[in-house]
Amino acid sequence: MRLVIANVVDAYRDNVALIRDPALREHEVLDSYYIEDRALLWHGDRKLVVTSLPVDAGHLRYLKRAMGYAQLENLAPREPTESLCEDILREEDLRASIVDRLRGQGEVDLISFVGSRGVLAVAEALQGAGLQIATPECPSEECLEARDYLDSKAGFREFFRATAGAIPGVQIPDGAVARNPQEAARLAVAFLQQGRACLCKPNNSQSGVGFVILRPGELTGSPAAWEEAIRSRLAGDRQMTSDVIVVEELIEMDPSVAGGSPSIEMRIPADPARDVEFMYLCGQILTAKGYFFGVEMHRDLVEPDLQRTIEEAGVAVAGAMRRRGYVGVFDMDMVAGVDGKLYAVEVNTRRTGGTHAHEAAEHLFGPRYWERAAVISNNELGFAGEPLTWGELQRLLSGLLWPIRGRREGIVPSIISSLPSNRFGYIALAGDIGRARELVEQMQERLAASGRRIRVFGEEGEAVTAPPVQAVTAPAGAA
Repeated sequence: MRLVIANVVDAYRDNVALIRDPALREHEVLDSYYIEDRALLWHGDRKLVVTSLPVDAGHLRYLKRAMGYAQLENLAPREPTESLCEDILREEDLRASIVDRLRGQGEVDLISFVGSRGVLAVAEALQGAGLQIATPECPSEECLEARDYLDSKAGFREFFRATAGAIPGVQIPDGAVARNPQEAARLAVAFLQQGRACLCKPNNSQSGVGFVILRPGELTGSPAAWEEAIRSRLAGDRQMTSDVIVVEELIEMDPSVAGGSPSIEMRIPADPARDVEFMYLCGQILTAKGYFFGVEMHRDLVEPDLQRTIEEAGVAVAGAMRRRGYVGVFDMDMVAGVDGKLYAVEVNTRRTGGTHAHEAAEHLFGPRYWERAAVISNNELGFAGEPLTWGELQRLLSGLLWPIRGRREGIVPSIISSLPSNRFGYIALAGDIGRARELVEQMQERLAASGRRIRVFGEEGEAVTAPPVQAVTAPAGAA
């Protein structure tokens, strides 16, 4: 039996606190609540999932039936805040309900979106109530600082430089860490004067939010004027002024290689006697501005030799992270350059925007499912027009939902708490990537025919037409 705590809101709490606009800050908190639905698909069968918002009972029944789960339960706090772990510790009734459902189950694995002191505190509280709780994906308290360091953009650059000799076939983009917007602007101008595009990244940004892309020829005037324009832009963003800024070359992507943005996910077991585990390789689906909203996994994603190189790099990075004390799931996002080289751009020391799709596919198709199946996930399919309820979405997608007439293909709605804001998430599964994309297109056609034109939300408040159903060239950054 597993206890899943979908503490997405906890992971993004510090970044959200930097947002000045109260309405936008509330919007970002709600977004974190919505994507916690993905946790219903983590780790296969037999689990109690705690989310900030209660999951629609009809959706829960659908997932149990469609996925073949014998046991899937959901609990949520009465008054959710910006920390699900604190909610559990504060609300005695919620904690008592967790204990009641897990009593007598033996040792229970506590699985969370991100390891934290809050997760360890929840584990301790439940142990105090008589449960046997293990935290196989959470670093010990003394190693949490290493988790945060590796998760930062500057920390990752320093870590990778220190271990680069042990990671053949992958390098990091040319760049440096700036102490403030003025220094970052000088570094950016140096790239532009050489005719090289560059990227300014807040140290603790998530999902590509806040990235500033600068290309030669976009700014007018003298280099001094460029520098002042860039400094002013960076100084107006609290993410950029609250910490250091990474400035690095923007690598031109080769879309023929995993859409240009391959990412590998690994697991470092808490038991030091167990080897680090390769989980999956995916191509990230990004908008033109680098906003992440999904992944693809299939057998033709990359050539076999390149897959081996990436897997070996993942194992090497995982080994180095283990030596620093990290435990749990992480991904390493990369860029496949048109120069034929692979560039590592960050690690995310947590579960990611693709973990649920991987574990759902593995549950349905078995290990290394990508050799005989294809998966597309989208965490934020937006649509215009009238909102949908879960029941209405279910009826609209009748005949497309997994399993279609008993066949091993179909759409699995994965995030439906966001339906009131005209968005939902899904996983498309089929025997090959062409068929998976066809299912997505049919779903989008049905939405459009119902008066709900497809839109993508999340880019600086804009709502834009969705990109094609495949990975697109942009700076990498997985959610």
